[in-house]
Amino acid sequence: MSQKHIKSGYSVLFVVSLFFHCTAMACTLTMGYRSSERMPLISRQTSDSGLYQHLYSLAADKIGCQLKIERGPKKRILKRLNQGVIDFYPGFSFSLKRAENVFFMENGLPGGDVGISLNTMKNITDIKQLEGYTLLTALGSVDTDNKLMGVTIHKVREMTIDKAISLIQKKRGDFYIYNKSSIEYYIKKNKNKVDNIKIHSDCCGGIKPLYLGFSKKSIHYKQQDNPDFNNSQAINILNYPQLLSKNSIAYKFQQALKELVNSGKTQELYDQYYE
Repeated sequence: MSQKHIKSGYSVLFVVSLFFHCTAMACTLTMGYRSSERMPLISRQTSDSGLYQHLYSLAADKIGCQLKIERGPKKRILKRLNQGVIDFYPGFSFSLKRAENVFFMENGLPGGDVGISLNTMKNITDIKQLEGYTLLTALGSVDTDNKLMGVTIHKVREMTIDKAISLIQKKRGDFYIYNKSSIEYYIKKNKNKVDNIKIHSDCCGGIKPLYLGFSKKSIHYKQQDNPDFNNSQAINILNYPQLLSKNSIAYKFQQALKELVNSGKTQELYDQYYE
């Protein structure tokens, strides 16, 4: 065999080797979300477009990963999240029960909830004032039963803002609590449908960070002990026994999201979608 053919053979082997190396190094982060849309965060199941896809694709790309989105009934999505088949849920409220299966990290978007009701309801500044009323919640959402004495909880499958407003207008529920930005966006886009609906801006704690839930069963998750954990205080999102291990994809994903915040890109995307 000529030296030219040998060199050519080595070149082919090098390219093939490089291809398989790059393939092995690539990763996929699977985001799970319920079937129904929540504009402008995520559109209907056939598209998946919206702020979530844009933000998390950028973060995934920063660490050499690609984003995959899986949709389905929320109960099934949460089951697959707990199993580690789905890596993360994009907007997740903290609870100790959920923290058994997921790790919470800030996604950089503004959180915090407001309430809505018919405009005939008195102004609610504390959810304890809901005694005697019916609160609408999504099936699979954080359990509020133990927090609200004397409040009837009506759990609704595949809840949306549109569905909640319809139920309130039909007097099949009195109050619905949801993300401030999403409520205000919906009201702005649907003024003709909500002339008898009132927003309770001070009911539920004001502006707070928004979190995603990353599955502890994900192949991309590793944890380590938190040296700053205070075991004499209650476990909460700011006082948690574990941190992400720095050699995990989950940690790199967390850092990428922080970089997007620090660069102003997250705010730029938020303004673009909520204008």
